[in-house]
Amino acid sequence: MCSFKNTLEKNSDQIGITGSLICLVHCILTSGIILGSSFISHHAHHGHHHHTFDFWGIVDLSMILVSGVAVYFATRKCLKHTHSKLMWVCYLAYLASTISKYLGFEPLELSLLSYAASISLIGLHIKNIYKARKSLLQQKAI
Repeated sequence: MCSFKNTLEKNSDQIGITGSLICLVHCILTSGIILGSSFISHHAHHGHHHHTFDFWGIVDLSMILVSGVAVYFATRKCLKHTHSKLMWVCYLAYLASTISKYLGFEPLELSLLSYAASISLIGLHIKNIYKARKSLLQQKAI
């Protein structure tokens, strides 16, 4: 179990990037498909669909869980406290925006917040990888 935890901690940023990318692609494709099918069928759904705990709901909840675990382990190795806080703020924005869709609250701004949070998490994980590698190189130079 300890090696699994170490693996999670070591690869948390890569896991977070992957999870955020999957979430972003899923959200964009789902919105695009729904908008496209709405226009084709001439039934205006105002650009969004009813979120239920079907297959896609399970995917959403899985991405919330994966992202949360990735942020938890990634922030444990953050060199700066502000970077860690930013990761948690982005994750909590992503969590709140995703969960609120299942509670029936789906304004366009909420979708934009979800996209922005996912993109921000990707950027923060990439920055975390860069900082960790830079720190490792500096330690080896000493």
